[in-house]
Amino acid sequence: VEGFFSKLTRQSLKGIRVKTKSELVERIYKYFEEINDTPVVYHWKYRLDEINPNEEAQVETLSLEKSS
Repeated sequence: VEGFFSKLTRQSLKGIRVKTKSELVERIYKYFEEINDTPVVYHWKYRLDEINPNEEAQVETLSLEKSS
């Protein structure tokens, strides 16, 4: 989802000025229409039968350091 909104910002909203909130909404919906005109099929890298539901997810996190 974050990637989609990043792409939306880069391709459609970067460097523009809008006078009203409705103009911004209009530009966003226009982008949605353009994207939906040529959909891209996403191919999953994993098969559901290869995923063990009992296995815990491994998440890497960065430690937070307090600034002085």
